[in-house]
Amino acid sequence: MEKHKITTFLITGQPGVGKTTLVRKICAKLREQHKLQGFYTEEVRENGQRVGFDVVTICGTRGILAREKSIDNVRRPKVGKYSVYVEDFEKLTQPLLKLPGQAQQLMILDEIGKMELLSKRFEAAVNELLQQKQLLLATIPSQTRQPIPLVERLKCLPGATLYQVTKGNRDSLVNEIADHIFKSLHLTNFSQY
Repeated sequence: MEKHKITTFLITGQPGVGKTTLVRKICAKLREQHKLQGFYTEEVRENGQRVGFDVVTICGTRGILAREKSIDNVRRPKVGKYSVYVEDFEKLTQPLLKLPGQAQQLMILDEIGKMELLSKRFEAAVNELLQQKQLLLATIPSQTRQPIPLVERLKCLPGATLYQVTKGNRDSLVNEIADHIFKSLHLTNFSQY
């Protein structure tokens, strides 16, 4: 039974391989029987070109994460060519990261990367979730120029499993990961009694 006591499910892979799509499919399989909370990160495209990223909650509320061209004249921190809307990101995600009491549900964090970690409040909230041993499904970057301390910590957690997504395995991973999460949710709920 110990093999199913995973608390952190990490998905990584090259940009564009389908990590967010995989997370959405896993959530669709689990949504009917379990409470899910968290967010997805989606590309925003205009005329076929990527112009930024939005944050979309599990419930469908959308907010700006980053844009190539600022929609106002506010100076923001940048990651590459993108201005990151840290305050907008925090306003949308911070309420999602606070769980009432001992509520056991799956927290979706797509993704934990450079843009999101410009928010120290987000980083602190993720660390709090880890202390509470909250079940997490998160996507993380596959490679960065400099190691990201929180990402490295996540990968080294005793209850973490890392899935490397490729175009060849992304469809088969849906059921595999969903089954592991399902077992972990049931073991966790059972151990609360």
